[in-house]
Parts: sequence; C-alpha cells; structure tokens
Amino acid sequence: MSDTPIKYWIKAARPKTLLVSMAPVIMAVAIASTFMKISWLPAVICLVFAVMAQVISNFVNDYSDGLKGIDKNRIGPERMVASGLISPQKMRCGIIVTCILTFVIGCSLMLWGGLILLPFGIVIMLCALAYSMGPFPLSQHALGDMAVVMFYGIAPVVLTFFIQTVFVNWQIFIAGLAVGMVTNNLLIVNNYRDADDDLKNGKKTTVNVLGKPFMKTVYICNPLIAAVLAFVFLFKIINPIVLIFAMIPFLAYSTIVSMKFSKAKGIEFNKLIGMSSLEAIVYALTIAIVIIFK
Repeated sequence: MSDTPIKYWIKAARPKTLLVSMAPVIMAVAIASTFMKISWLPAVICLVFAVMAQVISNFVNDYSDGLKGIDKNRIGPERMVASGLISPQKMRCGIIVTCILTFVIGCSLMLWGGLILLPFGIVIMLCALAYSMGPFPLSQHALGDMAVVMFYGIAPVVLTFFIQTVFVNWQIFIAGLAVGMVTNNLLIVNNYRDADDDLKNGKKTTVNVLGKPFMKTVYICNPLIAAVLAFVFLFKIINPIVLIFAMIPFLAYSTIVSMKFSKAKGIEFNKLIGMSSLEAIVYALTIAIVIIFK
C-alpha cells in the first residue's frame, strides 16, 4: 500500500460521493437536539464511522468490478483496479485495513449506546462488503437501491439518533427513509449512466430491470416525496408554514438537477454524480437549519 500514490486511494474512495454518508448523521443529530443536549464527540464518531463504511463499500466495488471486468469500458470516472493504478492485492489490503479501523471506531460508540450497537455495526460492515462481493452481491441483483435507502438512510439516522437519545420513535424511521430516498438518486445516476455496460456484463440494476423511463421518474420523485415526508417527521417540531418556505431552496436545487438528469447523455452523467450527492446534504442541512432556527 505504501508505494501506491495517495491520490489513487483518494480516487478509489470517491470523495465526490461521500456527502451522502454525512447527510443522515447531520440530520439525525439535528432532530435529536430537539429532545436533549447533543453530545458532540459521539456525533463526530458517528460521522466518521458512516464515511469510512462508505469508503469500504467504494473500495470493494472498485476491487470486485475490476476483477470481473465490469469497469473496462465504462464512461464514468476511472476505476483504480480496472486501470491497474492499484493492484488487486493492494486493494485487498486497503479493504482489510479500512475495515479494521472502521470496526475499532464503531466499537467506541458502545460507550454511549451500549452493547446493543455491536450487532448493528457488524451488519452495516458486512453489507458494505456484500454490496459488491460474496455469493450474492446486492449491487448486481437489483438490490442496490434497497441497500442504499437502508444503509445510507434508515440505519445511520436511527442509530445516530439512538446514540444521542437512547430511544427511537416512528418519526425517526420516516426521517431515515426520507434522506435515504434522496441519497438513492446518486445510485440511480450511476446505474443509468452504466446501464448498457451493466447489461452486457450481466449486472442487474433497477435501471435495467425496471427500465430507464421508470427510474427517471423515481429520480424526479424521490426529493419531492422526501420533502413531503419532512412534514410527517417534523410535524410536532416545526411550524408547517416555516417548513414550506425552508424547503423552497432544496426543491429548487432538486428541480435543476432533475432537469439536467432528464437531458444528460453519456459523460454528462459524471457531473450529476456530484450534484446528486450534494442533493442529499442540502436536504439534511435544510432540516438541520430549520430546527436550529425554529
């Protein structure tokens, strides 16, 4: 690992996508602040754990797709294993080291949330690996969208909230679902762009299974549904009128991104990766800001 330039590891981590793992933690902390004073150290640890879990998933995806030849003719950003910039052996080492660090960091959260967090943390890490590897890779059997909503929405929101408050309620599950739906737009863009190559390589995604027109509609509807769900999980916290005005910038941004997505072709989808990732953080920050200044 040491003789591989750090810039290649940064590229393999896909920094433009990492905002989506930050969004649910930020939003959960903001919602938890309406119940009690925030403990900032575990909040930061939750953020680091979430980002590192996504890095594991990105490393594994780079490694697995590189070995299977899925990334050879892709039009997206260069992948490190497929291009030979990081050898499969070194990527395996990188995955192992990142898993160990992530596990250690995650275990520290038991100081606040208790041993009950251990099985959830293990499941999160195993699913990060199973997204692209193992006997039944989720991303290759049209289960990637479900995994994203669960592990970049519901799970981090609920667990972060629990670590702060030591309880959960049904509203926090709705909050996790909402941000998970916005986050899933990142995956839709990625799969939409790579649909033809994925089909040739036998990789099943919802774009290929359900069709491009349907998933384009899902992409457009996800932020709209998330905006409506905000009124559900914040109905006792924020004045609905205030929330309506607060959602305008997010909906305006989502509309712009959706319009670009509807017209994008080929390499143009690459710009939408970053824009879709930003969509999740804009949603989370909208919720956080409206709670702070309520």
